[in-house]
Amino acid sequence: MKKLFACLLCVALLVGCSDPRLDASSEEAFEQSLEQVVEKMSEEEREAFAEALLIVMLHNITRDDMMAAQMDTPPEEMPSPFAGLDGMTVDEVHAQARQIRESARGER
Repeated sequence: MKKLFACLLCVALLVGCSDPRLDASSEEAFEQSLEQVVEKMSEEEREAFAEALLIVMLHNITRDDMMAAQMDTPPEEMPSPFAGLDGMTVDEVHAQARQIRESARGER
């Protein structure tokens, strides 16, 4: 589980964002599309996008995912952490992260 979060954080921090859509059909496709999405971003934009991306990805983790991780399920049998991002644009990722933040504030 810790490796998954570390991997997600590294991927999110190492790549950026743009107008293209994210392709979550595989981890490799996701990494390539993420690079295309962020290649023209400034450092500040990349950091903001990485934060939004992480918020959305972590929000999409279910209890079943956590149970599978605790049961030492092989990584290839785990659901893709990128699936919920498939086809999203940078603006859509930011909008969803904003919604998640707002709903979290409302629950307090």
